Amino acid sequence: MLEKASKCLLAVVLSIGSATPSFSQASDHQSEIPIEHSSVFGLILVRIVANGRPAVFIVDTASSRTILSAGLIDVRLPSATSVSTSKGSGFQGTGVLAKATLKVGPITWHEHTVVVMEMRELSRSLGQHVDGLLGIDFFTEFKVVVIDLKNRKLILKP
Repeated sequence: MLEKASKCLLAVVLSIGSATPSFSQASDHQSEIPIEHSSVFGLILVRIVANGRPAVFIVDTASSRTILSAGLIDVRLPSATSVSTSKGSGFQGTGVLAKATLKVGPITWHEHTVVVMEMRELSRSLGQHVDGLLGIDFFTEFKVVVIDLKNRKLILKP
């Protein structure tokens, strides 16, 4: 029974000390954002707006930073200020730090530092176009994060 329940609802509870949030939303109420469940690798996808452009991101709580495709922001890859994700256990590569504004449902994350990387190989290996990874740096801005797989929605409580 517990196994069945865990397949329908994944909850992550995060505590956010006294940090000032770098996002804005229409109200103090929880936000519900539609998600898609990709059959390839069981990925959870969310449609967002990155720097004013529609984008598809992987919900990736294992990624310490949010990663954007180089196609969504004007930067040079590689550059002298490159950062590497090779210390991680998953997606690896080299990118640069940049500021981006992301709109996830009613929430706007203003001018946040993200890693910009080339995403073509990742998209190719997944068999689906992906514009980035929404990392734990985004989710720690919220008191409660719920991924409701059964109802296909991401619930964020400030």
